[in-house]
Amino acid sequence: MSETKEAPVPWKKVVPQKKQLSTQPKGTQDVLGFDKIVVPDESLKTRSNPEKMQKVIEFVKRTGYLDEPLTIDKESKVLKDGYRRYVVAKIIKMDQVPVVYEY
Repeated sequence: MSETKEAPVPWKKVVPQKKQLSTQPKGTQDVLGFDKIVVPDESLKTRSNPEKMQKVIEFVKRTGYLDEPLTIDKESKVLKDGYRRYVVAKIIKMDQVPVVYEY
């Protein structure tokens, strides 16, 4: 009886893929807690349009997430864009918010 030896199967290197957070808006690079984001004083002094705020609140309640991520500076974590979304996320008591980094 002759034995046939199977050729060893070369292992494929598995490259981890960046996973899109399924419950986050397109383009999200990370999620951060509010304590990590620095809101500039100029933003804190502004008042958001109530109608636009309500639209964002309704969207989040309907979908469970923000329509787009907040833009923050990668190094300083200062909020660059998305103050209205930031406020809405706080109002509806989200634990973390989706962000995209500006370098």
